[in-house]
Amino acid sequence: MCLASGGCGGGSQPKAKYRIAVIPKGLTHEFWQSVERGAKQAALDLTDQGTPTEVLWDGPRTEDDAKNQNDIIKVNLSKNVNGIVLAPQHSETMVAPVEAAVKQNTPVVVIDSGLANEEIIVKYIATNNYHGGQLAAENLLRILREDGKTAPKLVLLRYQTGSESTDRREQGFIGVVEAEIKKQMQAGVPEDQRIRWLSKDKFAGATKNSAMDTAGPLINSLRDQGIDGIFAPNESSAAGMLQVLRNQKLNKKVRFVGFDSSDELLQGLEEGDIDGLVIQDPYRMGYLGVWTLVQYLEGYDVAEPMTPEHPNGKYLSTGESFLTKANRWEQELREKIEPELQKQRRIQPIPFAKKRMRS
Repeated sequence: MCLASGGCGGGSQPKAKYRIAVIPKGLTHEFWQSVERGAKQAALDLTDQGTPTEVLWDGPRTEDDAKNQNDIIKVNLSKNVNGIVLAPQHSETMVAPVEAAVKQNTPVVVIDSGLANEEIIVKYIATNNYHGGQLAAENLLRILREDGKTAPKLVLLRYQTGSESTDRREQGFIGVVEAEIKKQMQAGVPEDQRIRWLSKDKFAGATKNSAMDTAGPLINSLRDQGIDGIFAPNESSAAGMLQVLRNQKLNKKVRFVGFDSSDELLQGLEEGDIDGLVIQDPYRMGYLGVWTLVQYLEGYDVAEPMTPEHPNGKYLSTGESFLTKANRWEQELREKIEPELQKQRRIQPIPFAKKRMRS
């Protein structure tokens, strides 16, 4: 049996003890390709350590097809997989499919984007998305202050409704901006000299093309008002906005911060069309998703670490960083986003020491 390495080696492979379905939101974004590499490396490491594990990787082509994602869950349940690692497209509509899996004694670890009912899952492993949005706002406002703009006019291009991860990023971004506006009000700064929203209620949709369809008319309608700064909260919305700014000759004139990385976005960073990117660690996310689920199946108590925000131990953060042209080539950051360096990474798994109490 060919295991998670993506091909057969010269020697025979042990039959998998655990078959884990890993189901991303979509297949096209480079983010998910990093998740896949991490998930499959975890399976290889587990196999090498005496717990033969196979990853079954499949997901919808795009991130706006919840029906297809639900169908993929059903197909994998019919194959009697031992567990599922899922990045739910929608925090609410994907609750029922997860409940169905749990009723079949198929445990689920959620990655990337949360589920409305956290109690039914084994673990939620993801970026601290609210903090990621905060990082974006803090750095965008800092860059604008360095430009001498203390009352910038801002645009937030949202992603799409129902995506818990991007909702939290948008909330974090808005929270920082609104706090700064409140400080200006309390200091008696006149309204026309305060930070101002030009737009924060337009949605990009799930693809670069849909983002361009929204961003093009939006930016064109606002450009005469003097756009100073823009934030887009994921790979496709950032790529669409980047192309629109280039098409309308506003690149390098409007400060722009995005979220996630791809070859296109990294090129934009190098060329100065993007001022910063909040990056995640999708490789680690995929790795820990599979690793944690297998530890659970082996009988370990995975309810660690416990934090004041998540006293039930259901959440595990994989970290977030702010990437700029200045720190682009730092080794630690490169390992999070470059496929060749990801292949060389060795993730330190959490040593879950305690066994679960069995009924």
